[in-house]
Amino acid sequence: MDVSHMDLGAKIRAFRKRRGLSLTELSARTGIAASNLSSIELNKSSPTLATLIKIAEAFGMKPGALLDGVLYTKAVVCRVLPPEESGPADPVAHEQRLTSEIFLRGLDASVISIEPHSEPLPAGMQGTDRFAYCLEGQFTAVVDGGAHVVNTGEAIYLLPEAAVFVTNPTDQRTRILIVATVG
Repeated sequence: MDVSHMDLGAKIRAFRKRRGLSLTELSARTGIAASNLSSIELNKSSPTLATLIKIAEAFGMKPGALLDGVLYTKAVVCRVLPPEESGPADPVAHEQRLTSEIFLRGLDASVISIEPHSEPLPAGMQGTDRFAYCLEGQFTAVVDGGAHVVNTGEAIYLLPEAAVFVTNPTDQRTRILIVATVG
């Protein structure tokens, strides 16, 4: 993709306004002069990588979210990481990251396998929208004290503020696809 066709400044301005920040407030959070931030938003100057990182951190996001038009094509095949790259083995639950450390346009996806009669496990990162689809078996999602049973082929949408734990109350393995927003 040709970088010249990407309006990075407009994207930064949109993220700033969505968070209700003035240029002065963003300047205080990043240590970058408000005049420089204004120049970037108006596409009069191009930010360095270090500047993009500071801006992204001020928004509480990964720098790649600002560059998704450059980093991603219209279709990206996500290969499952080999078990040795997915993280430490857990005898109760195993997570396979589907996005191979790439957050596709603000989404992260993984498949969690949970052994029978498991103890409660966190369902994705709190502070993000999450969608949990039961691929196989059954799980119980405990959300702020309330229990929701989700069977094969069913799903549950979880708000960012929801503290969620999942258990497998059955005698068979359960597999859950969790898609979460990031950045």
